Amino acid sequence: MKVFTLTAHGQSHQVTVHLHNYYQNNRLAIQLNSFEDQAPYAVVTVNKPEVLLADNEVLVKDYSENEGMLEFLVRNNIVTPTPNGVQSGFVWLPVAVVNDESVWGEVPNPYSMDEEPEYNQLDPAPYEINTLTGKSMWIIKDYRIWAENYQQALELLPLIEQA
Repeated sequence: MKVFTLTAHGQSHQVTVHLHNYYQNNRLAIQLNSFEDQAPYAVVTVNKPEVLLADNEVLVKDYSENEGMLEFLVRNNIVTPTPNGVQSGFVWLPVAVVNDESVWGEVPNPYSMDEEPEYNQLDPAPYEINTLTGKSMWIIKDYRIWAENYQQALELLPLIEQA
C-alpha cells in the first residue's frame, strides 16, 4: 500500500488511494483514506451516469473542499489528465484516465496539465491519384502539386511559389 502526502487547506495529510466502484452503475471511483486509521478522507471523483466514459476514466471533483485534487492525482501519477470534461451546474468536471497502480507515485507522464500530448500527425490524403504514374496530387495553398508523397509535395511548394 503506497502512502501519499496530500496538502490541503494548509495542512498535510498522509493518505492512501483506494479504487472502488459506484454501486449505481459500477463506474470507477477514487477515494482517499487517512493512513493512520484508514478512515475515509475524501472521495475525489463524481458519478454522472449520463456522461459516457471509458472503463478506466473518471470525473475528478476538483472544486470546493476538493480544490487542487486533480493536481495531486497527476503529480503522484495516479491519473493522467485529458483535455475532456463536462459542465455540471457551475463547475467543470475534468475527465482523467486512471493509471495502473504499479506506476502510482512514480514520475508522471511528461505532459503538463496545460498541454496536450503531441500525437504523430498523419499526412493528409491526396486529392487525386494517377494510377498510371503512381503520383498523387495534393492541394496546398491553392496549388495543385503532383508528387510521390506529401513530404515531397511540401518540398516543391517553395519552388512553385517562386515561379
